[in-house]
Amino acid sequence: MTVIESTTYIERSPEDVFDYLVDLRSELEWNPGVESMELLTDGQVGVGSRYLAKWKQSKHIEVECVAFDRPHHWSYVNGGPVSVTFTGHLTPEGTGTRLAATFDAEPNGLLMRLIFPVFIRIMRRQERENMVNLKRTLEGKAKRIAT
Repeated sequence: MTVIESTTYIERSPEDVFDYLVDLRSELEWNPGVESMELLTDGQVGVGSRYLAKWKQSKHIEVECVAFDRPHHWSYVNGGPVSVTFTGHLTPEGTGTRLAATFDAEPNGLLMRLIFPVFIRIMRRQERENMVNLKRTLEGKAKRIAT
């Protein structure tokens, strides 16, 4: 597996950050690479929740929540050409929250193994950009709520 790690500080409480990020539909607001995100399961988001996701570079992929410990950490897994386990960890820091994210990826199939080094370089850049977008979006929401 190849791991991409990223972190950012968000001027919001761990509960706010967790509630926003654990529902993958919020990714439509901050990740320009997401084309669609549909919740397939009923009820509150938690372990076992499944989504049908479509990113610009992917086919439709099912994503499932496999860990949920509000407001500390959560994990999602998916299959497809690249199997991914995404885990978010939240730590209170000052008046906000430190988000540490890991993106563990493993290629499936010969073609994907061949192009995987290029894929990972692109994903590293996108993850850095995503952290900036996420911080801006969540902190912007806090400002709109405060006014």
